[in-house]
Amino acid sequence: MSKFLLFVSLILFFVQEASCYDEKHNFTVPIRSRINKITPLFGLDEGGKVDIDVEVLSVGWPRSNPPPWLNVYLVFFNLQQWYEYDLRAYIPTNDYTFACQNDDAQCVSICSLPSVKRYQIWGSPHDRQRKRSLAFEIEERTEYTLALLTCAATSHDDTISVEMSVRMINPGHQHLSVEQIPLEGMYWTLVVAYGLLLGGSVWVLRNGFSGLLLHKLLLAAMGVKLLELICNLGYYRHLSLSGNDVTYLFQATKFGAICADAGFLGLLLLMSLGYTITRESLTRRERQLLWGFFVLYGLFGLLHSVCTAPVYCQGFLLAFYVVKFLITFCIIVAMNANIERLRAGNLDLHRPFSPTQLYLKLLIFHNIRWAFFAVLVFPILLMFVEVAVLSWEQAWVGPLLQEMLYLCVFLLIGYTFRYHRPPPADPETEEPLTGNAGEGEE
Repeated sequence: MSKFLLFVSLILFFVQEASCYDEKHNFTVPIRSRINKITPLFGLDEGGKVDIDVEVLSVGWPRSNPPPWLNVYLVFFNLQQWYEYDLRAYIPTNDYTFACQNDDAQCVSICSLPSVKRYQIWGSPHDRQRKRSLAFEIEERTEYTLALLTCAATSHDDTISVEMSVRMINPGHQHLSVEQIPLEGMYWTLVVAYGLLLGGSVWVLRNGFSGLLLHKLLLAAMGVKLLELICNLGYYRHLSLSGNDVTYLFQATKFGAICADAGFLGLLLLMSLGYTITRESLTRRERQLLWGFFVLYGLFGLLHSVCTAPVYCQGFLLAFYVVKFLITFCIIVAMNANIERLRAGNLDLHRPFSPTQLYLKLLIFHNIRWAFFAVLVFPILLMFVEVAVLSWEQAWVGPLLQEMLYLCVFLLIGYTFRYHRPPPADPETEEPLTGNAGEGEE
């Protein structure tokens, strides 16, 4: 069961939505392909604007007009049309095979399907202009996609070259998609929340409260999470203002997510091993495995985030999955083993625990186990919520719930290992007046 939960969680981790669209395209289109999807589904509100500059040319040099028997259309479909017509089945596959290999009625009818907007950019009976500029306003709030249709007999094996600039803008000069607009405010709120939480924790630590090394590791994990949120905020802020998808900002968000996830898993792994809970240090083998796992985790995650070759990207992603599964498996095994050993009372300790201390440490491990269980199960529940409950306009709720989960887990861990005031010391001996170490040391 845990393997299935981890697999689904990893799949959801890499799902990305289109957040803005202001792109230039330069590509070669086989005429037999019939339909070529240009833009991803993008949410536009009523009053939004679409601007397109397109030029159709033949392949080769010097550039010349496309064949006169060819008709080329730019078609703007809404979400309902795109799925009702099942147009995804006609998009060329990676092995360059096409659904329309013959001139049957079904394939020919693609060129006359109803759509929101349709522009003939080449072919008879219109004048053959290679360059065209198109602009129109959106009349209905929904998701849209732009497709290029090449309409000719499939016996022709020619190709054409298309250069295109597409810009979609929501009202108020908002470059983000409708379902992504609330993300900027969400990340602002989370940055402030994590900043206050970190600042308050540091202030408490410096004002008479004592803590463990695990507290510093918790603050470090939260600090890395804060940096990830700042990267996401900067990325969506830049998209909102300019509409330009800057590569280094996007890569920063991916790298920040990998580091934050590594810090979070590392914190859970250390706690599941009993670090500062039942023992003060790790064995040499455990330290080697810990560093090895997370070096490989960061390496494969980084390689996948910057990869552009599909063949290598699949290998990096598979390696990333394997390493993350091994880390998760280690957390489950170590946590359950420590719980069973505490219950049996057969831990190898320098000094025996009292029944109260054993109960408190068992409570700590149970809190950690519930937190880890929530991290595994929540992505699956979120998937069903996104499919069955949320509409496309509410897609931002998914990332919000995911971030709230991490915040709640951090709060649970912080509460479990909360700071404590050290007991008063004897003025003469400078030793604690009581032997109770406080709940935080448990």
